[in-house]
Amino acid sequence: MIGSGNNKDCEEWFFDRIVRKRPVLIPGSGMQLTNITHVRDLSSMLALAVESPGAAAGRIFNCVSDRAVTLDGLAKMCAAAAGAAADIVHYDPAAVGVDAKKAFPFRNMHFYAEPRAAKEVLGWTSTTRLPEDLKERFAEYAGSGRGEKEMSFDLDDKILAAVGAAAPASVAA
Repeated sequence: MIGSGNNKDCEEWFFDRIVRKRPVLIPGSGMQLTNITHVRDLSSMLALAVESPGAAAGRIFNCVSDRAVTLDGLAKMCAAAAGAAADIVHYDPAAVGVDAKKAFPFRNMHFYAEPRAAKEVLGWTSTTRLPEDLKERFAEYAGSGRGEKEMSFDLDDKILAAVGAAAPASVAA
């Protein structure tokens, strides 16, 4: 989920590395599919469910965008939103001795659902437009000053050392 005010730290994870010209470390091939949904889609689906209690009662709805993206694709879209390039490095978490859950903000596997029930039962439509939404998120990120704050990338550096890639000499923003 992305959007202002949500409690996930996903796109910021990518931006933190991209603005500092650090490699974006993606476990596995980077071809894993995921859904990214804007919080406005979550709120609109919830509102439709509340407005249609007879249709929604006892039903389960996947609040996800109806479009998937690969993890590599997400990294590239985040970089484009930041006006930069993504230096993507893939790694095998088991081979480098790290827990992918601690090193990466997404699951290290395909994690995709589809919102067919919400579309059919509630008449819901997704408004998530990931490239544009990420530009909005990057503007908020830049405005927050987070990109200039000093950060530690110790786990990233451990992964880079394990795969034989050099960590950037400086992590200055």
